[in-house]
Amino acid sequence: MDKTAIPLPTLRALARKMQSSGLNSLALDGKHWSVRLTFAATPAAPAPAIVPATEISSITQRIGAPMPGTLLRRHPHSQQDFVAPGQQIIAGEVVALVQVGPLYVPVISPTRGTIRSLMAEHLSTVEYDEEILTFAPSSA
Repeated sequence: MDKTAIPLPTLRALARKMQSSGLNSLALDGKHWSVRLTFAATPAAPAPAIVPATEISSITQRIGAPMPGTLLRRHPHSQQDFVAPGQQIIAGEVVALVQVGPLYVPVISPTRGTIRSLMAEHLSTVEYDEEILTFAPSSA
C-alpha cells in the first residue's frame, strides 16, 4: 500500500465534514500549488426552532477520536475506566485517551452532560473522528 494513501474511514470523515460545511468541490494542483474551494450558495437561514424542555433531554452529542490510534478507556496504570454510561461529566474532563506510538492524546468532553453509551472498546483501533461515545448535554 502506498504510504501517501489516506485510509478510507478518514476520507469518509473528510467527505462528511465537507458536506456539512457546504463545500461542493476541492481542487488541488501541484508545482507551486493552488487550492480552490467551491461552496454551495447558502439559502436564507430559517427561524430557529424552539425545542420544548421535555425534548432537550433526548438530544445527544458524540465525541470522536482526535486522531487515528489505539483507544484507551482507562489510564494505562489504572483498572478503572475514565467514564461509564450514566456518569455525569464536566466540560474539559478527560473521557478517554488515544495512543499513537508513545504519545497519549486526551479525548476531552466539550461540555457537561451525562454519558449515554460507549461505542469503542478498550484497546480497539480507532480512525480520525470515529465515534467513541455519546452523551446528553446538560445546561446546569
